[in-house]
Amino acid sequence: MGIRTTGGLLRKSLSPAFLVVAFSLILSALPTGSATAADVTVSSKTYGLSFERELAGGQKDRYAPLYEYLSADAANLGGKPLSMHFYGWGRVDLGEETGTGGTSGEISSLYLEYQHPEGNAQGKLGRFFLTEGAAMDTIDGAFVKATSPIGLGVSLYGGIPVEYSTLENAGGGDSLFGGRIFFVRSGFAEIGASYLKESNSTDALDRELYGGDLWVRVGGPVELTGKAYYNDSAGEMASQRYAVRIVPGATFDITAGYEAYNYKGLFRSAVNPAFTFPSVDNNDDVQTIFGTVDWEFTPGWTLEVAGKNIRHDLSDPGDANRGEVGLRRTYNDKKDVAGLSAAFVSADRDENEYQEYRAFASYTPDKLRLTIDGLIQNYKQEINGKKNAYQVVATAGYQILAALQVSGNLTYTQSPNFENDYAGLVRVSYDLATSTGGKK
Repeated sequence: MGIRTTGGLLRKSLSPAFLVVAFSLILSALPTGSATAADVTVSSKTYGLSFERELAGGQKDRYAPLYEYLSADAANLGGKPLSMHFYGWGRVDLGEETGTGGTSGEISSLYLEYQHPEGNAQGKLGRFFLTEGAAMDTIDGAFVKATSPIGLGVSLYGGIPVEYSTLENAGGGDSLFGGRIFFVRSGFAEIGASYLKESNSTDALDRELYGGDLWVRVGGPVELTGKAYYNDSAGEMASQRYAVRIVPGATFDITAGYEAYNYKGLFRSAVNPAFTFPSVDNNDDVQTIFGTVDWEFTPGWTLEVAGKNIRHDLSDPGDANRGEVGLRRTYNDKKDVAGLSAAFVSADRDENEYQEYRAFASYTPDKLRLTIDGLIQNYKQEINGKKNAYQVVATAGYQILAALQVSGNLTYTQSPNFENDYAGLVRVSYDLATSTGGKK
């Protein structure tokens, strides 16, 4: 993870202070005796990872990071349609450093939320991940959304984008705001138009997006979806995706579509040439045609066939085609699945051609769960003197209590990048739900 800038540190501490003030105002408005009423859930996931990597030159690196992911939700605050949500994580290295420093972490979200009892209005205040029209960002700010009885609606948001920089003195975004107008008819259609504007101290990092999205059910088994976004700052069509899904019965699921994007319009420019990627040309346009068919030809057995054609404007990396076929079997009352798959990629350039084979299975007797997953890739052209890569992952988990689960996995990888790569992971997951006092 990159170094947190001074501006970033301010953004990291802004949301908690912002929320304390907002939360205090809301609690003061609740009836006496109800402020402590809430339905609380807490989830803790602790990961201990140990792995050793032997590089092609013989160098061995050993790592042992410890991760903690903590989330908490308090619903029905004061008996009202208010809730508070928190999610954050931290890391400490018990061996060699895995990042910039031996420790790291962040508050990913911390916000108050209002949900109208009839579901036609919503509000958020604090730090949250926003997916609304052209927006897919984490912000410190506010979001409101309302839908009228006839289906017309509007959403608005504004705040400061939460960003991390790999540059010591590079500032993040100064502000981000936007909105979406839409029409929705439950089970039939949703059509929207959106706008997003992000301002930065560096003009090259400004963003101004216009977007449109739709979902329409045509008859019973046919659905149409589409999304398109134009980056006015770059003067390019950032991305567009259109797909049709046909579900003619309980045993067939067919999807086909078209996707295109421009690197210059989709990604931000680098302000320092040290952080440009030589393998990616911002002037490249990518177009993809794809299709998948899932067919449950007999109960518990599913055949999957998929294909994709990828076209680049530039000769490097050039065009490619991918075809895949797989077979899945569900069993043990659909709690477990096993399968085989094979994929074949042909490309204009030999270094992009390969074959891929995968086998996987799971077994869940009562409170124990076991899985195994193996992957093999065969390259047409050698990479670092090797034409093959292998990976095997085995996992085991046990539900000790209703709220407590312990699991772990072992991973072995041999690839052109690593002579031998061993990794072990231990997980401890704890989930608690309770209600606090107060009169509701």
